[in-house]
Amino acid sequence: MLDVAVSPILALPVEILSEIFVHCLPTSHTNREWNTAHPSEAPMLLLHVCRIWREIAIDTSALWAKMEISMDHAHSDEMARAWLKRAKACPLSVKLHRWPRWDGDEEDTYDDTSSDEDGNGDSSPDGEDGQDTCSIFQTLLELAHNLKFLELSAIPSGYIRELDRLSGSCRFPLLQKLTIGINNGSYYWEYESMNDAPCVQLFRNAPLLRELSLIGAAPPRFLKSLPWHQLTKYTGTREKLYHCVDALRLSPNLVECAFAACLTDESFLDTAIHSSLKSLTLFKGCFDTDIFIFLTLPALETLEILDCPEEWFNDEGFQEFLMCSSPPLRQFTIRFDRGTGPGADTFLSMPSLVQLEIWNAHKTFIAVFFDYFFDDTFLPQLQHLSFFHPHCPSEDVTRGQLHEIQTGLAARWNARHHGFAQLKSFHFVWDREVDLSEDDLAPLREMLSEGLDITIKGATHSYI
Repeated sequence: MLDVAVSPILALPVEILSEIFVHCLPTSHTNREWNTAHPSEAPMLLLHVCRIWREIAIDTSALWAKMEISMDHAHSDEMARAWLKRAKACPLSVKLHRWPRWDGDEEDTYDDTSSDEDGNGDSSPDGEDGQDTCSIFQTLLELAHNLKFLELSAIPSGYIRELDRLSGSCRFPLLQKLTIGINNGSYYWEYESMNDAPCVQLFRNAPLLRELSLIGAAPPRFLKSLPWHQLTKYTGTREKLYHCVDALRLSPNLVECAFAACLTDESFLDTAIHSSLKSLTLFKGCFDTDIFIFLTLPALETLEILDCPEEWFNDEGFQEFLMCSSPPLRQFTIRFDRGTGPGADTFLSMPSLVQLEIWNAHKTFIAVFFDYFFDDTFLPQLQHLSFFHPHCPSEDVTRGQLHEIQTGLAARWNARHHGFAQLKSFHFVWDREVDLSEDDLAPLREMLSEGLDITIKGATHSYI
């Protein structure tokens, strides 16, 4: 046991020590936020310092309010029960992953009339691990009233069905964010009518639910009993295009949406008009098809497009979307595929843009873009402009690139007295080091001295 004379911290009141312990937890600013069960992180680390610290840590419920459990762990049930008991009445954030195989996954069709070998109509967990998993479910559902965040990662669809059976009239009065990734094996998600899709009923009573993430191929209608009208943020990955459109139709009050849609039969899709959506992010995978043909988003203020091919950005469908929606677009981020060289004409359809961020721009794009800065109809409200990892195959190209940038930037900077919004910041960051002289940088330094916030950087070196 530690002595107070040797460790004065032991003289602190228990309440102060408890607060210090809580501040030892991994935070969202690190990649260790959910590493709470690791022996070298709080709270587990605090249990092995001395008896007094162990007792204080066990009694500090806030230390145990965040739990990540590997469901295939031999002692997962025991760990979960101990963790949840220590959390007491604290609002809980729980992640469950690495599930034991559900017996019958290969044949699982979510058909409640299917029979197992005993003829009782139920698939079942595979062995003792599966039984422990159901026990954890039962424990978790008993504390549903304390759940604030829940993630079920790569969960076999059989377990989802079991959750439905266990839930009864379960309520989630504090649940704000739900993430579900369903590992369906050979499950066939397609239905002639989406209304025929099997529906998970478990989370229908969640009055504070605002954020939903669906990971994998499960369609939104799989969770159609959710209070979709409450949602303000939705994320979907590896979805069919019509699943993305379906999510928008189910959620009339969405403000923020992110998804990756893949190629699908679009012949039966009608345009979805969403009047509340303000922010849209498209991940890699959306560009097998022109998703914007099926969207009208008149309230859109922020648009982020990742890994975008040249032909898609220049496609008429995207420009028609901008014209038909006439969104008050203020922030636009685009990350081009490496090696593409699109034109800049599309930006003429974004007159309200205030902040623009461009990744992997080709040298020809940069030349055309800054040449447009002499045009008084080109991005007249722009205030913040950033380029990251532009294509620069040689030092000569880099210097020529910088000259084009300086000329166009100076034209826009000087036009601030003639009706243009004042450009406030410009950032240009290469992903490698470049050889620049003071003469190369002099015109930019002059604009910096006049009040323009300028950053010119290489991979490790800052030039301005």
